[in-house]
Amino acid sequence: MKKIVLLLVSILSLGCAKENDQHVQSFTSFYGGIPYKGTISGSVSIDGGNELDLSGKGSIALIESTKDSVSMVFLSDINRLGEINIKVRGKFDGKSFYKEDENPNIYFQIIDHNIEGKSISDSQEMFFEGTLERERGQMKMVAVFKQETESFPKGTRLELNFDTHRDMSNSNGDVSGCPTRLVPVWSPNGVVMGMVPDC
Repeated sequence: MKKIVLLLVSILSLGCAKENDQHVQSFTSFYGGIPYKGTISGSVSIDGGNELDLSGKGSIALIESTKDSVSMVFLSDINRLGEINIKVRGKFDGKSFYKEDENPNIYFQIIDHNIEGKSISDSQEMFFEGTLERERGQMKMVAVFKQETESFPKGTRLELNFDTHRDMSNSNGDVSGCPTRLVPVWSPNGVVMGMVPDC
């Protein structure tokens, strides 16, 4: 099966909040730790033709955290299609994750638990919307490929819907999540190598 990672270069990071300290909260302590896991649904079509329904496993995790930035990854293992992974790097401030680029067509943010973003280039258009709570994460991503890639023909429309959750009732806040692995990362600028969780 093919493994694909969609990378938004210089996009947002998530910050977390400490559950036992309501006055000092960060994006990474609130949303980090054990990954969110669940299901993926969606569809793929070419130039408005017949849609192929997609389903599989999905997860959301934070990795590569520094004092003010982090990488957020949306991982999917889709039946009949393979692995499609989206990696977003950005800044966090308190419980908000955001990336403001000089280009208004590229941004990604999580504010008040709401996910919103887009990335428009000559080769593709990507749109994001959803919600991220302490124990549940949902996101819809739509990608339209305006140029042929190694994995998708020109005119392909891909939609992925993440529905994930986790149980934090027994978490002590020290869980580091999962180890990472180096994989080829597909981006609007070509294929690069990037780290993603090996959950």
